[in-house]
Amino acid sequence: MREESLLSYDYYKNSCPQAESIIRDTVSELTRNRSNVPAVLLRLAFHDCFVEGCEASVLLDEVVDGGPSEKEARPNKGSLKGFDLIDMIKSNLQNSCPATVSCADIIVLSARDAIALVTFSL
Repeated sequence: MREESLLSYDYYKNSCPQAESIIRDTVSELTRNRSNVPAVLLRLAFHDCFVEGCEASVLLDEVVDGGPSEKEARPNKGSLKGFDLIDMIKSNLQNSCPATVSCADIIVLSARDAIALVTFSL
């Protein structure tokens, strides 16, 4: 297995060195304005990762076979929030590193940073 294909803590160190700080700073700013951001991001990450792993499928509006997407599925429709938060974080990342950081990583890293933010601020 090639070294660059392995999981690593600092995966974007070379391709987008500021990725984690952009995510952390954006999550921090969003949390200052909306106190429910950590809970919303954690729930979004849970729903994305729960069934078949973290692949950002919860962000999809449509499914190829015509069935409901995860976003539109009965347990999530109307109750799952945070899509706007992911869009804001992704937008900030796109300004520095276009088409580099995966949506799945944005979901997981933003949930991690949100939980760390409230954990260490208690």
